[in-house]
Amino acid sequence: MTRISIHALAAIGLLVGWPAAAKTYRWVDENGVTVYSQSPPKSGRASEIKPPPPPAVSPEEARRRLDRQRQRLEDLREDRALKKEEAQKQRKEQARRENNCAAARGNLKRLIELSRARWKTPDGNYVRLPEQERQKKIETARKQIEEYCK
Repeated sequence: MTRISIHALAAIGLLVGWPAAAKTYRWVDENGVTVYSQSPPKSGRASEIKPPPPPAVSPEEARRRLDRQRQRLEDLREDRALKKEEAQKQRKEQARRENNCAAARGNLKRLIELSRARWKTPDGNYVRLPEQERQKKIETARKQIEEYCK
């Protein structure tokens, strides 16, 4: 168990046990009415009522409860780790989409504004795009914008 868990359990135990530490008194007042209170009467003639002890828990039952708590804790940790991993994947995917969106918009802008521009081919040469190929690239860039810029 981690240090924080131990401290948290100790604090909860103190808070739960606090009301049990309060004393309860019983007495009959001058009108013959039985009174129950956490403070004794001024006359001082009252009997202290002790609460019944909590039911005993067998060691096996205590072990089962502890095992269930540990399992729940482990399940929560795994769930938290999965959610963290999923959030990280979503952030990476969002960043990828934003980069692709910016690139597609830049391509479209260049294709529209620079109709006579030269483009670098994979082998390193520069060529002017024929109008038909330029229109295909414009359409491709628009589809990419539609896909990535949501």
